[in-house]
Amino acid sequence: MIVPLPKPASDVEAEIFEFVKESDPSTAYLQGANEYVGKLFIPSRKNLERVAKKADELRLKAENNAQLKVIDSFAAGYALQEPQLYPDGVLSAFFGYLIKEGVVPSHLKALTRNAVRAMRAAAEETSQKKWPSGLRLLTLIRCDGLLEIIKTIKKETTDKQLKELLEDLAEATRKYASIFRVKGFKNQGFDQVYRIIKRDGADLGREKIYAQALRRLWDYPESPQEVEAKGLKFLERELPRFKRITERLAKKYGVAAKAEDVSKAITAKRSVKQTEILPFLGELRKRTERVVNKDIVRINPKYETKVIETPLYLSGMFPSAGAFFYDSFTNNPKEIFMITTDPRRDPSTVPGELLNGLVHEEYGHCVHASNTATAYGAKPTLTDVMFTPLAALSEGISFHREIEFQEVMDKLKTGKKLNNDEKALVQFFEKRGGLDVWAQEYEFYTWMWRIIRFLRIIGDARINSGKQSLRDFIEWAHKKTGLAKSTVYHQLFPAHQGNGPGYASTYAIIGESIREIQNRAKRNGKNLLDFNTYACSMGFPARTIFEKRLQEFATK
Repeated sequence: MIVPLPKPASDVEAEIFEFVKESDPSTAYLQGANEYVGKLFIPSRKNLERVAKKADELRLKAENNAQLKVIDSFAAGYALQEPQLYPDGVLSAFFGYLIKEGVVPSHLKALTRNAVRAMRAAAEETSQKKWPSGLRLLTLIRCDGLLEIIKTIKKETTDKQLKELLEDLAEATRKYASIFRVKGFKNQGFDQVYRIIKRDGADLGREKIYAQALRRLWDYPESPQEVEAKGLKFLERELPRFKRITERLAKKYGVAAKAEDVSKAITAKRSVKQTEILPFLGELRKRTERVVNKDIVRINPKYETKVIETPLYLSGMFPSAGAFFYDSFTNNPKEIFMITTDPRRDPSTVPGELLNGLVHEEYGHCVHASNTATAYGAKPTLTDVMFTPLAALSEGISFHREIEFQEVMDKLKTGKKLNNDEKALVQFFEKRGGLDVWAQEYEFYTWMWRIIRFLRIIGDARINSGKQSLRDFIEWAHKKTGLAKSTVYHQLFPAHQGNGPGYASTYAIIGESIREIQNRAKRNGKNLLDFNTYACSMGFPARTIFEKRLQEFATK
């Protein structure tokens, strides 16, 4: 029953929503529009031109800036037409179906037929062009993931026809991948890929479109130069604290004062075993959620998130963790927090880092999606909940959530005026290494992730504008911060550049903007819980509209 979705305020808003659903039918189904089951966008020249034409028509009809920005963002995503986006869309659809409902042969057969059509159309669309090395790598990583999920479904089903269709899809995927061959690529981890990057480079060919992508895809008022300048300003402001934290822990563990060495030492001493990560997180979540609900953001009563291990077929794109949302158009929205344990990637295994990931993915992304779907602390419009690249503002909310929880950890360390939920969390820490150890780890990994997000801004601007190669950026970032080259690579390139130019910058730029507005709200006597609950209940409006609403809340 599709009840909670906001009603269209006008015929134009209804028409925009129909356009979004018809152009992205797999996401529409995953969010609860059952009439789109098994359907997938086929990226033929005719369909791509149809999306562009319809977007132009709707721009002329748009009644307000919010509608205009949604149309622009959605259309810009299709206009990008980069080769990794096609297998990525198919892979995301299959993953979504498995999470939403498991293996339902009738649904997967229809989806697989359309996936074969999509991959063949994509091959026709891309085979005549010469693609830069970076986009070829991003495409092969996604094709590898798609072949992995095909194997998984074939093992899980006994339906003979579905298996045959999946084999057709595997063949179509291999043919598509053959267009983007890179000598020596086997998706075996950083060392192998880095050799290729040093040999071939990883150019993305985005110099001419980067400025426009920032504006249209993500609603950035900043120019590429301003984006880089912000990243550098944030990095220079916070790197000294990260270095102080690193030096303190280096003395404790008897290693060199480099982030890479400290992280290795903590991991060697404190890692949770791969098989125990999910149960460990389950215990941690029970206590953390109650504290977050009272100290940081109100969580709606219907909230229920499932935690799973990142499947192998997605670990190349989600080296640490990820969050997904389903059935947000229905009475029973679902959220998934996915934690990566694959040692080939960049998994979180240390308790303090797992806590940081939990705070980001669950109490940032998942609460944002759930509070929005239930209209808990705000009344989002239909335009606000449409699925477009503008939803990346959720990254900013989640990024800021990490530093908010740092304030909670600081309070716990004082031991003063703690409520029962805070005391229960402290007791959990004491049984598993002690509060001081957890606090040290959380601070180290929170600042490490802050430095990573600032590096993402700088790398995003430099690599996409052609100012610096991926290899040179990795070397520069490694020397500047002490972070491992593999960490810099995994946290900037495979997932974030695959999502398009500008995406890697969304975390820190929007997060720091929220922080600034929140500080103003506090100075004006606003309640933190009220502010945060409103911020993560209003949906996914364009960034400038989101910030304007928050500023109005902070000053009224």
